[in-house]
Amino acid sequence: MKKLLLITLAFLFAVSVNAQQKKDSVRVKNKTSEIKKGNVGILNQADRIVFDIFSDIWMNAPTDSMTIKKVNRGADFYLMKEFPFGKSNFSFALGLGVGCTNLYSNSTPVKSFTIDSLGAKAYDGKTVFTKIPSFSPDGKQDIHFKNNKFTLIYLDIPLEFRYRMRNNAFKVYLGGKVGLTLSNHTKYNGDDYNENYPTGNIRIKEYKIANVQKYRYGLTARIGWKWIQVYGYYSLSKLFKKDLGPDMYPISVGLTISPY
Repeated sequence: MKKLLLITLAFLFAVSVNAQQKKDSVRVKNKTSEIKKGNVGILNQADRIVFDIFSDIWMNAPTDSMTIKKVNRGADFYLMKEFPFGKSNFSFALGLGVGCTNLYSNSTPVKSFTIDSLGAKAYDGKTVFTKIPSFSPDGKQDIHFKNNKFTLIYLDIPLEFRYRMRNNAFKVYLGGKVGLTLSNHTKYNGDDYNENYPTGNIRIKEYKIANVQKYRYGLTARIGWKWIQVYGYYSLSKLFKKDLGPDMYPISVGLTISPY
C-alpha cells in the first residue's frame, strides 16, 4: 500500500509541475497583452498543492468498549485546479489526491458473534470493537503496547468555492470532498497475550476490516493567511455500513499548508 501511495503522489506531483511550467510560459508571453486588455484584476492561480495535517475527533464512539486517544493524527495531499469567476475575488477549485485518517485506542475492530443455547458461535454479520484484555485483578490495563491503531486510506476528490484577496493573502475556502476507500487495516505493536498471561512482543497487521464503508463524503472549510490556513472537515458519512457497526464518524481539525 505504501508503494501505491508513493507512486500516486509522484505521478500527481509530476503532472502538476509539468502543467505549471506550461502555464508560466504562457503567462510570461501574454503578460503585456493582458495588461492592455485590462485583465490585471483576475486572481492569480494559488493553492494548487494542498497538504492537510490534522487530528480526528471521533463522534458516537462506543465508550463502553474503547478509550480513544485525544490526538488521532491524519494527513491529506491534494493537487487542485482553480477556475476564477471572471475578474472577481471568487473562484471554484477541483482536485485529486489521497487522504489518511487514524483511530488510536485500546480496542480493535473484530467480527461479532452470537452464541446459541447449545454454545455454538455464529457470525452475525456485524463489526464491534473489543478491548485489549487485562489480566490484572483490579481490571487495570497491564498489557503494554506502543501502537494500536485503525487506519483508513482514501482516494479523494476535493472541491471548494474560494474567496481570496487579490494579493493572495487573506482567504476563505468552503467546500467538501468525496472519497473511495483504497485500504483499511489495523496495526498492533506490543505485548503478546494469551489466556494466561502476556508474553513477549508482537506486531500484527490485519487488512480489510469487515463492514467499512466503501466511500466517504463530508464538508470542508479553510481560513487563513497566505500559505497557511486553519482546516476543518465534518464527515457526513459513517465509518461502518448502516446497522453493521458502531455509528461513528470523524470531525477533523488541523492546518493546511499550500506553498504553491
